[in-house]
Amino acid sequence: MELLMYSTKTEGSGERLLRVMGLLLPEYKFEICRSINELSKRLRQPVFNPTVAILLASSREELQDILSIRDLLGDAKIILIIPDANPDTVAQGHTLKPRFLTYGESDFVDVAAVLKRMFSNFGADKSVKKH
Repeated sequence: MELLMYSTKTEGSGERLLRVMGLLLPEYKFEICRSINELSKRLRQPVFNPTVAILLASSREELQDILSIRDLLGDAKIILIIPDANPDTVAQGHTLKPRFLTYGESDFVDVAAVLKRMFSNFGADKSVKKH
């Protein structure tokens, strides 16, 4: 199973997410895409295992970028982090049909717990490939 993360931020919420992932899930490796173009390119590559995508939209514009490539996400299991709790933002986020949705102000412990549960439910081993 492949784990893919999208975050354009290297500080703030992006840094916090990486820190939590490293502390709570050190056995999992993942690929990080830092731009929507990089994410699009990666999603166009053939994948043989189910993919889990953690998508961190730090602004409404980034959420729109993600929505613009939703057809490339295919069967990916999505964990979506949206920038705010505005009802319009939440509604837009739900159009991606995420397995889990949270906000950028989260401590992301919930994201790590959901991710761990997803991997155990899908019978994935802990040696997620890193590219």
